[in-house]
Amino acid sequence: MKRKNYWFLFAILLLSLTSLSQGQNLTPDNSSGEERKTMSWNPQPSSPQDAEDQPIQVITHLNESDYKELLDINRMFMSETGIQVNIRNIPGTDAYHQLTAALEVGEGPDVMLVNSPWIRSLASSGYILPAESYQSTATGGDAISAILQLLEWNGYQWGIPLDMDPYVLVWQAHALQTLGISGIPQAAGKDWKDLLGKQDSRKDKKMIAIPAGDGYAFAALMGGAGMNPANPSNEDLDSLSKLYTSIQFIEAGKSQEAWASLKNEELILLGVPASDAVKEKSINPLLELRMPEALYADNPFLLRGRSYAVSAQAQNPEKAAEWIAFMTSKRSQQLWSDTTGYLPVQREIYEEDPFQFVQPPVELNQLLKPVEGKSGDSLLQTKWEVFSKAAKLFLSGKSTAQEYREALEGHPKEKSANE
Repeated sequence: MKRKNYWFLFAILLLSLTSLSQGQNLTPDNSSGEERKTMSWNPQPSSPQDAEDQPIQVITHLNESDYKELLDINRMFMSETGIQVNIRNIPGTDAYHQLTAALEVGEGPDVMLVNSPWIRSLASSGYILPAESYQSTATGGDAISAILQLLEWNGYQWGIPLDMDPYVLVWQAHALQTLGISGIPQAAGKDWKDLLGKQDSRKDKKMIAIPAGDGYAFAALMGGAGMNPANPSNEDLDSLSKLYTSIQFIEAGKSQEAWASLKNEELILLGVPASDAVKEKSINPLLELRMPEALYADNPFLLRGRSYAVSAQAQNPEKAAEWIAFMTSKRSQQLWSDTTGYLPVQREIYEEDPFQFVQPPVELNQLLKPVEGKSGDSLLQTKWEVFSKAAKLFLSGKSTAQEYREALEGHPKEKSANE
């Protein structure tokens, strides 16, 4: 009888142990196939301490000389803060596609420095964070209004502006005086007509030079002359025909010859990027620079600036914001502009505090005014590809001023710039 009780107790104990071992078996091997897949492809994020120890990863889209200057300022940041930053540059024309390809697979950087017109596309694709979400001191709120307009989408600001490099008009004032024109022609004045009327007396000497095939240069020239590049009036077309006969086109690698012609008063006017004009003015301070502000106020994308943005994949957006704040500080902007020639974007530099390292080469009035009631792309921006093609045909002598307008209106004749 006792032996039967022992076997009974042993059976109960065995069943209890079996039940207990099944209830505590929590190894991944007993998970379902879908659970194992989730654990494999969605690893747990790093702890806050791990993210804090990681270097900031940055991708830039700069030319070689600008990239070197950015590295110099970055070394100052690392020395002063102890925070490590890894910067990789993508200089090629396919930089946007390389960047978005990395972002699509979750391998994007913490911070990117890209052309300002890219910001809206990156924001609408969900690749970047709103500037207000990571640090209020780095939102660039004191930047020129037109620049900020480029960085806004869906009611938020998505980038921090660094600089701008619009085309400016560089005048040889003394050469103007020899033609009987006392001051720099204003966009709304009759001096432009007087100037263009002088071309016949100069025979084969052209008065104006711009880079060949450059839509930005042509738009700046038209804006400076008071014409509407996207929707020229009949009066504009008449002036445009006269303007064409006055233009000399600068081929690639021939910019120094154009500057020499301007210095020797063979040319009256040169249309070039501000960064080139700033460097030349430091050598020849008698040159006069003008920016077609009305054109740029209506078409901010023509300002051709770069902006910082924080990736939505950033491990430590606060640390990324600290780096951006340093790189866009007044001291860093002074160093950047002094070396590169790009114009600063902070309003106070033009309004109050003299620029210590590089005197702003142009006075801004209209661009400093707040932008009100403007949203979306301008007419010229929506027509930019059409404009660029039509401008190239016109400037190469393959079309007339009237055909240029017809192309912008959507009625182009079948013609190519290579014909």
